[in-house]
Amino acid sequence: MMEQRKEMLKSFFRLSRKFLEAMKQPNKFGTDRLLYSSEIHTLEMIGKHPGITVTELADRQGISKSALPKIIHKLIQKDLVYRYQETGNKKNILLELTDKGRIAVQHHFKFHETFDSGIMKKINSLTPKEYLFLSDILQDLEQYIDHMEQQE
Repeated sequence: MMEQRKEMLKSFFRLSRKFLEAMKQPNKFGTDRLLYSSEIHTLEMIGKHPGITVTELADRQGISKSALPKIIHKLIQKDLVYRYQETGNKKNILLELTDKGRIAVQHHFKFHETFDSGIMKKINSLTPKEYLFLSDILQDLEQYIDHMEQQE
C-alpha cells in the first residue's frame, strides 16, 4: 500500500509539471504575435475591467506593481493594449484593449473551453461523494503548499 501511495504522489507531481508546462507555452491566440501566459492573463484582466489602472491591475492579478510596466509595454508594442490618461487626472494611466487585444482574449477563452472540457468531463462523471472527497483533498493540498511557502 505504501508503494501505491508513493506512485500516486509521483503521478500528482507529473500532472502538476505537465499542467504548468502546457500553460507556459506561448500561443498566438488569433493574433500575429506569440503571447506568453503573463501577457494573455494581463489582457484578460484588462478586458474584464476596461479603464483599469496599473495599481488596480496589479492588485487584481496578485502581482507587484513593478512587474507590470514591462508586460504592459510589450502589449502596447504588440498593438493589443492602449493607455490613456484620465480626464482631469493626469496621474492615473488607464488601460484598455485594442481590437486585436479583444481577439486574443476571445481566442484565449476558446482555448480554455477546449482545454478545460476534457477535465470537466471527468469531474462531471464523479458522484457527489467522490466530488466532495476530491475537492477536500485539493483544498487541503493547496493549504499545505500555501503553508510551506510561508515557511520559506
